[in-house]
Amino acid sequence: MRYLGDLDVKMNLAAGRDVEQLLPERYEMNQLIIRYISLERNRSNGWTARLCEVFDNGNPDFIDIYEFEAVDPDFPFGEEWIFDSIEGAITFAKENFGAASDRYVNRGLIQDEYKERYHPDW
Repeated sequence: MRYLGDLDVKMNLAAGRDVEQLLPERYEMNQLIIRYISLERNRSNGWTARLCEVFDNGNPDFIDIYEFEAVDPDFPFGEEWIFDSIEGAITFAKENFGAASDRYVNRGLIQDEYKERYHPDW
């Protein structure tokens, strides 16, 4: 089971485990921009929603989207918003970025999502 159910997302976040979701791509000057949202527990016992936008720097031997070049050098690890509750972070991701409640994965699996969606022939 790759995708987490709503309860699994909340339980993972409460336990301090990050969840992520690949969002619809966009293009900038004909360059494919990979977008994903990460929900994380932060050090102040709140939750962070992090939007990452990176250039598609992948190749068959390199699918580590965490290492791809950030679109905005001022936000090399993504733009962040802080919330007091898990529900606040989830709702923000849904309302502002179209994150679907049934498409979250555990941290690290988003690389497989990237490969399957954009480069299935690799």
